Amino acid sequence: MKIILANEVLAPSVNFLGTIKLKGKDSRARTKLVNLLTKQVRELQESEQALIDEYAKTDENGKQEKAENGNAKIDPDRVKEYLAEHSKLMLEQVEIEGGTYVNHIDDCQKILEDYDGELEGQNAQAYDALLDAFEAAKKEKEGE
Repeated sequence: MKIILANEVLAPSVNFLGTIKLKGKDSRARTKLVNLLTKQVRELQESEQALIDEYAKTDENGKQEKAENGNAKIDPDRVKEYLAEHSKLMLEQVEIEGGTYVNHIDDCQKILEDYDGELEGQNAQAYDALLDAFEAAKKEKEGE
């Protein structure tokens, strides 16, 4: 299985998929997909942390300064640069790949197509991005 998603929809996709009530084979297919997405979310978090480390404001000892909420402070002179780099990171496309079984793409796509719940906000964005990714993967698979 191989689908392509933007980093910005990884976490919302995991959250959305967790809200769908499924049984048996469908639940298993969803769980496999969530596991693959979660792995990519962890890699994204590592990249975000590296970006924060690069742009964090440090004291005279080189230690990161913290905001009241405990998060690292971004150097005020570099905020625009940090935000631009973070935006690029979130828009990067990531390839989600991991063979679970032959019909996994079809099963996951069918789960989404059959979903009849109401969608709004991030769930709607995740649903749309996932379905687009599965449709593109299916087209690529058929074109091989």
